[in-house]
Amino acid sequence: MSFLDRRIQQILVQAANNIINAAKKNLEDGALKNSLRYQEKDGSIEVIMQDYGVFQDRGVTGANHSDFNGKRKPINKSLDNYKFKKKAIGSKDGSVEKGIDKWMYKKGIQGRKVNGRFISRKSTNFLIRRSIAQHGIKPSLFLTRPYQKYSQQIINEFNYLNGDIIKDIDGTNR
Repeated sequence: MSFLDRRIQQILVQAANNIINAAKKNLEDGALKNSLRYQEKDGSIEVIMQDYGVFQDRGVTGANHSDFNGKRKPINKSLDNYKFKKKAIGSKDGSVEKGIDKWMYKKGIQGRKVNGRFISRKSTNFLIRRSIAQHGIKPSLFLTRPYQKYSQQIINEFNYLNGDIIKDIDGTNR
């Protein structure tokens, strides 16, 4: 590996560290924050995170079903055309339900009927999942903003490095 290749790799690794650290500052503690890392691969850098991180970063457009009787709120729009198609989100293995149940417990969320009586956790969980599917997920841009910020810095570093190479070739840097 030449000096130039090592320097380019150093610039990319430093930028990846900056992007990951800035993205982690934008997230609360949890599986997504803990999963954020980068990996060097074939001379480039690849950001690795939980699968749902892309949807959290870029958002998901709500289904906006016409037969929805709940409170009408604005529909969040995805920046990458991700959409909910069903009336409620869920998974075959129950991981979505478990994740929301864990979040409800952590936040102390428990639904109530109009008369003040508690409804079951399972019903509250379903109502939250239905609301997410109806209204969508607002783009958080936890990874996009740091990437945009540091991508300009990467370009400046490469331009500076390119200028040094040209000076060396011309012999003006002696």
